[in-house]
Amino acid sequence: MSAPSPLQLHSPTVLVVDDEEIMRSLLTRTMESEHYQVYAAADGMEALAVLENGRHVDLVIADVSMPRMDGRQLVLELSKRHPHLPVVLISGVYLGGGTDLLGPVLPKPFTPMALASRVREVLALQGQSKPSSPTVLPSTVSPSGVDPLPPSV
Repeated sequence: MSAPSPLQLHSPTVLVVDDEEIMRSLLTRTMESEHYQVYAAADGMEALAVLENGRHVDLVIADVSMPRMDGRQLVLELSKRHPHLPVVLISGVYLGGGTDLLGPVLPKPFTPMALASRVREVLALQGQSKPSSPTVLPSTVSPSGVDPLPPSV
């Protein structure tokens, strides 16, 4: 698990959750290059531990397929423990144009620019309103392979 740099205390904080060390490192570097503070965890259980240790996180980026606690299970648990915490799921599995996943899904492979854009969109959406229910965004995959965010209310 890595911790954010003390020089970036004014930036939003992202928790990257992926069991593949190389992917976790790439995601972390991408978010750091966009000036986000970043925590990293190897699975859903480790991600929950980061949050339970009182670390402030503005958004979670989580892989769907992981051992111990996968992305689906993590989203469900977060909806109970941290209902206003937005999650962007990433998946290398073809989702066939639709999915039962809770939240926006960014299919692999994706560019660093696409990831940064999705994170900005979700954080902007989160900042526009204070939801009274868990931050679960619908997930539909467009023909371009990236699911559109719902229009703001």
